[in-house]
Amino acid sequence: MAAVFGFLAGLFGAVTLLAFGTIPLESPLVTLLPILGLLLAFVLAMWAPIGAAKTPASPPESSPADADTI
Repeated sequence: MAAVFGFLAGLFGAVTLLAFGTIPLESPLVTLLPILGLLLAFVLAMWAPIGAAKTPASPPESSPADADTI
């Protein structure tokens, strides 16, 4: 899903730059932006996957002194 979003973000970014006249149609950025968006989104998706914690967080240990204060 991230790769699709990255490709579309790069594609629409290139189309936007073309529409506003920032880059000419013959520019290699028209081809490179969708590819770079695809690669960047894929790298970010692999770098920070949701819910992929290696070790679960353990609850803090209570000491006997904590039990007296309740």
